[in-house]
Amino acid sequence: MQIILLESIDRVGKAGEIVAVKDGYANNYLIPRKLAIVANKNNKLELQSKLDVISERNKQKIEEANALKLELDKISLTMRVEANDEGGLYGTITQKQISDLLKVEGHSILNENIITGEIKALGEFEIAIKIYEDISSIIKVSIEKK
Repeated sequence: MQIILLESIDRVGKAGEIVAVKDGYANNYLIPRKLAIVANKNNKLELQSKLDVISERNKQKIEEANALKLELDKISLTMRVEANDEGGLYGTITQKQISDLLKVEGHSILNENIITGEIKALGEFEIAIKIYEDISSIIKVSIEKK
């Protein structure tokens, strides 16, 4: 299905672009959340007039993302977990655990925007957080033994 993006979406496209996505993704996720509209004749003709509104909204999102990046860059988290005597964890640190730590700090970040890699040992790690478009932040997480 051809759609016009109203906001930039990771791995789909930038605001104002006409892209092709699967029908279910468009009908069940993008359109109900007002992230996109169907790229029919009328909407394509009105695209030029809508581009000003879309770009203004996109600029606002970028400003908000930059402000959030400044806040997140200052954050250093500590997580206490069960570990063996050699410093190996009994499990892997997940995106949800990092998201929960960030919620305690007052930041609501979606799990899929957190890039942890495999954390299976004690130590200090840098975790990337995708905020919006090309804006991302790096936070430091210290994993300590309980």
